[in-house]
Amino acid sequence: MVPTREIYWNIDHHTLLYAVFAFALAIFSYGIYRRARLWFNGQKEDTFGQISRRLLFTLRNIVSHRGILREIRPGIIHALMFFGFTALFIGTCLVAIQVHLGWPILYGNFYLYYSLSLDVFGALFVVGILLAAVRRYLFEQKFLRNTRDDAVILGLLFSILLTGFMVEGARIAVTSPPWSEYSPVGYIFSKLLVAAVSKSQGTQTCTAAAISTLHRTIWWIHMTLAMGFIAYIPYSKLLHLFTAPLNIFLHSTRPKGALKPLALEDVEAKTLETRVFGVLSPKDFTWKQLLDVDACMRCGRCDSQCPATIAEKPLKPQKIILDIRSQMEDDMQGRLPGGKISDAEIWACTTCRACVEHCPVNIEHLQKIIDMRRGPGLMEGKYPAEVTRTIKNIQSQKNPYGLGNEQREDWMRGLDIKRLSDGDGAILFWVGCAGAFDNRNQQTTRAFVRLLKEMEIDFCVLGREEMCCGDPLRRVGNEMDFQPLVKQNIAVFKKYNVKDIVTCCPHCFNTLKNEYPQFGGNFNVLHHTELISKNGNRIKDLLNKKTRANLSDKTITYHDPCYLGRQNDVYEGPRELLRLLPDTELREMERSRDRSFCCGGGGGHMWMEQRIGKNINEMRADQALETGADIIATACPYCLTMLSNGLKARDREDVKVLDIIEVLAGS
Repeated sequence: MVPTREIYWNIDHHTLLYAVFAFALAIFSYGIYRRARLWFNGQKEDTFGQISRRLLFTLRNIVSHRGILREIRPGIIHALMFFGFTALFIGTCLVAIQVHLGWPILYGNFYLYYSLSLDVFGALFVVGILLAAVRRYLFEQKFLRNTRDDAVILGLLFSILLTGFMVEGARIAVTSPPWSEYSPVGYIFSKLLVAAVSKSQGTQTCTAAAISTLHRTIWWIHMTLAMGFIAYIPYSKLLHLFTAPLNIFLHSTRPKGALKPLALEDVEAKTLETRVFGVLSPKDFTWKQLLDVDACMRCGRCDSQCPATIAEKPLKPQKIILDIRSQMEDDMQGRLPGGKISDAEIWACTTCRACVEHCPVNIEHLQKIIDMRRGPGLMEGKYPAEVTRTIKNIQSQKNPYGLGNEQREDWMRGLDIKRLSDGDGAILFWVGCAGAFDNRNQQTTRAFVRLLKEMEIDFCVLGREEMCCGDPLRRVGNEMDFQPLVKQNIAVFKKYNVKDIVTCCPHCFNTLKNEYPQFGGNFNVLHHTELISKNGNRIKDLLNKKTRANLSDKTITYHDPCYLGRQNDVYEGPRELLRLLPDTELREMERSRDRSFCCGGGGGHMWMEQRIGKNINEMRADQALETGADIIATACPYCLTMLSNGLKARDREDVKVLDIIEVLAGS
């Protein structure tokens, strides 16, 4: 006897199922059409290209679940449900293929393993549903929003699986196939059903008849629930079953640290009535950005990593996404910045990218926030007072500090440094505004120059020809001043045939490396830790020759700058340099690498007053102090300033904040 089972066993008029399915599919299709119509009310964006690479990226993300499993417990719960759902869906498709194409698939050993697999995955699916319910409703979740939709989905899925196992159990109870053990969950249900019905019926014949009747009833209930599930998908969070994979497939191929440029020429060509710089309402986003908001699963991971949210400031990245979705549904022309979304929320962002990094479905919160800064800023001149002052400083003096350009070379006194105008150098040292004008960061600049000379690396500087790289302008949304400044800098680079650039500032590094190519400026840009790491043997020799008494028995903790770490994936190089130091111990903070906590200085906050919530830099200083380290090492002038101020606020100036270069030079 060949192992198999009769499809539609004991079911009369099963063709009615197709009418129900057609009805459910019509409701489903209308729901998808309704969402797609909203997306395509947005602006044009060409996101199709590199199809094979995108497919591979999407499949790798979905199958590995690597984004979801970053958070272990909820990741495992989601994996149980996802892979359980996928297995049952494939199993249902195989049944449909056999019925409608006549292919003899579910026979013999294949059927046995098919039956066993579906039972196992179905059981795991049930476990996942129960764990999800326990997590949501029995344990307080700070960043996880519970809605009625969540309860409906969990209840619906559980009911479908329960009735499915009951249908299988009833069939096994009546037919008693010799391969029942290959359906372990169904077999258990069959025994439970026989025991329950036998008590009320008394005879074996009556029991079989009663179970057959029960089987038909539950089968129709199961099918109705399954069809209801299909119809419900586009009107619930279940929409992410389609939008999440699609969003991952259409993910941005820009470098992680690069913001999308505003096409100023296209905007200026429009009439005054249609001209919009940035975003004022949902219609100003691109269609891909509107799809983006429909991919949100409300998992709360963006909020759990956002320093502004943790510091009790107005910003919650998840709320930003859901508010855009809500406004998109209510009125595509409704006001977002200063309307549905407050100015305080938009300006609380430090642009650290933690929200984007930890979103499992590749939602770009940061780009949307910057677009909503661009809108009111460029259209209405609405910037915080400190931001307006910083913009004016850059406009007039080409640096955010507002100091005269004649002071840009003050840090160079006594160092005998070549200027690019005096002759070629193998590499251009881009000093940056902080390194040139800020007294504390001048120490880092001078230490780096001494180290370059000791390592016999040929370099030169621009001197007074150097201007702000433009990062502060772009991060506050002033694309109008950013782009001309970038083009001026690129013209200077090309005048001197610059090919290689090194800088101590991650903000300059990110802008020069990832954003200048958008305007034709393609250069080989290195952060100073990368350049030193490339010359590891030279630095080892220098460290062996130098006295190390002032670092003996010291402990160091390293703070990952957001624009070096999350924006550019530079994590190990700085640590490798610190590990070169003898007689020192490197201690990691609880939040490090891609989970590093922002210093609070990015996104224009270096020049803004903190008036709401806790101070992010002080929170980060506390996290560093918890390690018991003597030295907080970092690799960013903003972080150096913000963490130093954080330690002052805690009256812990006995702990030193040093750039990695200063640590190496001090050894």
